[in-house]
Amino acid sequence: MPNLAYLPLLLLFGTGAFARQTAGPLSGRAVLHSGQGRAQSGRSAVAAEPVLMRESPGGRTPVPAQGLSTGGILVPARDSPKGGTSVPVQGPSAGGMLVPARDSPGGNGVLEQYIRLGLDSNLALHQRNFDLERSRLDLKRARSLFYPQAGFSSQYTLANGGRSIDIPIGDLLNGAYSTLNQLTNTKRFPQVANQSVQFLPNDYHDTKMEVTLPILNTDLQHNREINRETIGVRQADRDVYRRDLVRSIRQAYYQYLQSGKAVEIYTTALSLVKENRRVSGKFVENHMATREIVLRAQAQVSEVEASLIEAENQRKNAAAYFNFLLKRSLDSDVVTDSSLMAPGVDEVVDPAGGGAAGGVFASDRASSGGTVLLSRREEFDRVRSYQRITASNLKWDRAYLVPKLNAFYDVGFQGYGFHPNGSQFYQLAGIQLVWPLFKAGDNKLKIRQAEIDMASLDEQYKQLTRQVSLERETTVNNYRSALEALRSLSDGVSSAREAYRLAERRFNEGQALQIELIDARTQLTNSEIRYSVGRLAVLNRAADLERVTASYKF
Repeated sequence: MPNLAYLPLLLLFGTGAFARQTAGPLSGRAVLHSGQGRAQSGRSAVAAEPVLMRESPGGRTPVPAQGLSTGGILVPARDSPKGGTSVPVQGPSAGGMLVPARDSPGGNGVLEQYIRLGLDSNLALHQRNFDLERSRLDLKRARSLFYPQAGFSSQYTLANGGRSIDIPIGDLLNGAYSTLNQLTNTKRFPQVANQSVQFLPNDYHDTKMEVTLPILNTDLQHNREINRETIGVRQADRDVYRRDLVRSIRQAYYQYLQSGKAVEIYTTALSLVKENRRVSGKFVENHMATREIVLRAQAQVSEVEASLIEAENQRKNAAAYFNFLLKRSLDSDVVTDSSLMAPGVDEVVDPAGGGAAGGVFASDRASSGGTVLLSRREEFDRVRSYQRITASNLKWDRAYLVPKLNAFYDVGFQGYGFHPNGSQFYQLAGIQLVWPLFKAGDNKLKIRQAEIDMASLDEQYKQLTRQVSLERETTVNNYRSALEALRSLSDGVSSAREAYRLAERRFNEGQALQIELIDARTQLTNSEIRYSVGRLAVLNRAADLERVTASYKF
């Protein structure tokens, strides 16, 4: 039969001393009333259903605490738009499995807005966008080489010295001129001096307009194809990084939510141990217990305070890393989306069957060989672009016997002294042919190297297919395992809460030792922490699943 000796003391302390605190505000003050649902003889104490008493101006109204009796954690009531009405949130074990809320690209979710902000502000992503834009400009440049190219040039030279050539024109003509002068008895034929002409032109200019046109050039065709496929490589690199960034932002945000949940858990635990310390002090004051229970309770307070400080530090670090990914100030405030860490969900999801995540698996199973999955992964697009680049190299190497044919046309002025007139005007047109015929087998060796590169890329594609299939399989298994583990952790939280409630009541009635209450409180706190970590694992595995299936829509 229960000992009622401490009943006056309990009435003296007041029922508010044993109020069980919830995670958020309720209408009035919520206390846990244990008058109903008390364990009967021969029945399990866990089966007792606690009743949440809501205080109002008109008195107390009993409301079943569904979050405690159905396997979940008691969470704050959600106020309706009209105000004044609270809706209890069902526990996780009553509704099935937990899945993260999936924000649609056009939605208004807090996390989705943060993802958009990260995609717009990430510096590394900006660099990849610059590389992609540079590749597109390279393709335009490669295409422009097929059109005629025109250029204007002018050259004026002054020279003195250097090599020269001696022309003995005097020695050749002076003898004949002397004979003619004697025959004609005149001096009509003067003597001529020998000449020396410089190779370097002095006071010479060449001003012209030059037009060139490639008629047949396999190098230009190869260059255009390479630049076209380089765009695909750069775009795949950017999209791969974007998907990795989305996963990193999601997981960083989930880590911040979990660390905030840990702070809430330790804050609640701190209020419990402080209440235990106060009750223990009343026991000592009324000579109902010795002083060591107060010291033990104070040790519990110090331990929980230390854990709370560590949890707050982890939350600060998680917020700093999250802001780092968004290129914001490290101490910027982070808006919390409580729906992601809420114990209850409205949708039961099985990754093998359907729902928010199941649709991905159903579509993959419906296609043979994972064709849908392969079509969504940018890594395959990148390898295929490399294969086309290598195929273009092979085609180019095999065309080594194809000649290069270019046409040119020059029009301008040239001559000694800068006098652009009719005497210095000239035009020059022609066709240039380059035909490589022999390179000692170098071309055949280059063809063999290109064929080896093609075979290597084919093997890389097969290896990537197997790697992605393995990654998908392990990610699905990890996601299912996290969901199953969360079910067990939810049951553990419910049991730990009920165990603490019973231990607290027995301790207040003087029928339990303080060490039993401390152990029950420790188990309760640890089970809640493990549950929050389990929720974090589910959210992280869902982010991994979204990354593996490339299901995020940009």
